[in-house]
Amino acid sequence: MARKIVTRSEKKASSIAVIGEGMTEQYYLQSLKGTINAQIEPKLPKHSTGLQYVETEIKNCIDKGYAQIICLIDMDNKKEGRDKQQYDKLKGKYHNITISKPKEGIKSTVTFFENEPCIELWFLYYFKYTTAYYDKSEKVTKELKSLCSYEKTEQFFISTKGIHLFLIKHKGDFEKAKVHAENSTQSRKTERRDHTYSEMNDFFSLIS
Repeated sequence: MARKIVTRSEKKASSIAVIGEGMTEQYYLQSLKGTINAQIEPKLPKHSTGLQYVETEIKNCIDKGYAQIICLIDMDNKKEGRDKQQYDKLKGKYHNITISKPKEGIKSTVTFFENEPCIELWFLYYFKYTTAYYDKSEKVTKELKSLCSYEKTEQFFISTKGIHLFLIKHKGDFEKAKVHAENSTQSRKTERRDHTYSEMNDFFSLIS
């Protein structure tokens, strides 16, 4: 039986909350309804809000009793300096950690899934496999646009009537994307590479 990703106002031990930093994740996850076993009703920001928003939402979701809390993270602005320190601290505090509040009947596990440089790499994996270095996320978006006329705007997301189906209609392949994502994380380990990888296959494995 499929597990349901419900709105955060509902308090169920079997529920899953998905937290993202921007609107792209929101529109993409909404477009997966009917494609994967889980029923998805993500509650994500329409505009980029950063790590402060992510931590606030983690705490809110714990208080509301979500058993599984998932954070989808773009890594393009978390590779160095203070941004990296703040992200490493946040991930170290919550990733694969279970928070229990027995008196309130709460037991929540938080998991982070990363896309480097951005979720558009996952979309690119619908079409091809690559571990090429992208110094800017805009370069991934540009390459994706050359394959399917993709644009990173809310107007475009609305016009597609579903990002996932848009990618499929332009000869993208969801199953191949998962294989490509898995290959990227495996080769990242063997090559000791810190760029160009997607953990979305692990995300889908968890919610299936």
